[in-house]
Amino acid sequence: MTASGDAGGSSAATGELRRAGGAWADLEALATEEAQLVADERFDDLPAVYERRAALLASLPRPLPREALEPLSRALSTQRATATVLAARRDAIGAELARLHRGRAGVRGYARTYDVRH
Repeated sequence: MTASGDAGGSSAATGELRRAGGAWADLEALATEEAQLVADERFDDLPAVYERRAALLASLPRPLPREALEPLSRALSTQRATATVLAARRDAIGAELARLHRGRAGVRGYARTYDVRH
């Protein structure tokens, strides 16, 4: 390969690093977007975010360079906070479903008492 070919390779490596730097920023922005979707209770939009995150994670170079640490740490922190909110929401929904189930059982009891047919 010629010296200019080698320089092209260097340029390609620099371009790859630049794209990876964009991926770190994109992951951080995606974590923020996910948090906002959860805050807005737009849960149906989350699978698209998860697909985009998986694609971005797959595109990251390995091993990760030092400059990736800070933006990826912020993204992880945001994502963990979002997961905590989602878990609390899940638990609240589970409690509501249990309450509805108990209420339904009570209604069935009244129906038997008063011989109500559905």
